[in-house]
Amino acid sequence: MADQFLAEQHKWTLLRNSQSDEVDSWVMLTRDGQIVPIPDEKILHTSRPRVSLEVSTPRELQIADPFTLKCDNGIAYITNERVIFLPARPSEEFKSFFTPVLNFTDTHVHSSWIGPWSWGGTVRPVPGGGIPMHIPRVEVRFTFRDGGHSDFQAKFEWLKERLQHAQELGLVPGQNLEPPPPYEPSTPGPSSSGAVTNTHAGAQQQQQQQQQQQQEEQEQEQQPPQPAPDEPPPDYMQAQTQAINIQYEERTRAEAERH
Repeated sequence: MADQFLAEQHKWTLLRNSQSDEVDSWVMLTRDGQIVPIPDEKILHTSRPRVSLEVSTPRELQIADPFTLKCDNGIAYITNERVIFLPARPSEEFKSFFTPVLNFTDTHVHSSWIGPWSWGGTVRPVPGGGIPMHIPRVEVRFTFRDGGHSDFQAKFEWLKERLQHAQELGLVPGQNLEPPPPYEPSTPGPSSSGAVTNTHAGAQQQQQQQQQQQQEEQEQEQQPPQPAPDEPPPDYMQAQTQAINIQYEERTRAEAERH
């Protein structure tokens, strides 16, 4: 399990270093400002322009050095993995923001009689995402100045429900979101003799498949095991360091949450 975790971290580190030089942002962008998706990621919803973002420390935490981040204009995205915000005019202090969908809790809409509507909730920061380690959670709010908050909320709730269901079933997050096609019963044959013939043919086909599977398993058992590599993959130490830093940051956040 540890080797698999380090391998995944190694893959993620290579992907980050090859696409972006930004330390505090995990949203990788192309030269023309388009989102570089992580593996198997798809954009499901794009908000209208003129969305503002506000990230702040909850008051109940009573932290001496609270964290605040504001951006007045940008676009929010929902993918099958993340909620992403890209400012209209990136700066050295703020280039992008993202959080995994399942890191959002207590999401709700903020109504306003005279101003635009907003949507947000509580977010558990990701390690290395630019939020100080001593802050276990932050409040995130998107304000939709040109409307569209209801569509954004509906798409988010739809996605989160399916991600949670996939997680309960042990499926890969972000995949298997669409329901299976409806069941269509086969039409019965014109006579009972035809049904018996089809059943007999199906039994023969199933037997042939079992024999073929047994033959493949025997061939795999006879093959000699692949030799282990003599040296670690490229940037293995960097990936290992990254994994240790992530574990340390997660442990620090957990301790801050308890206190």
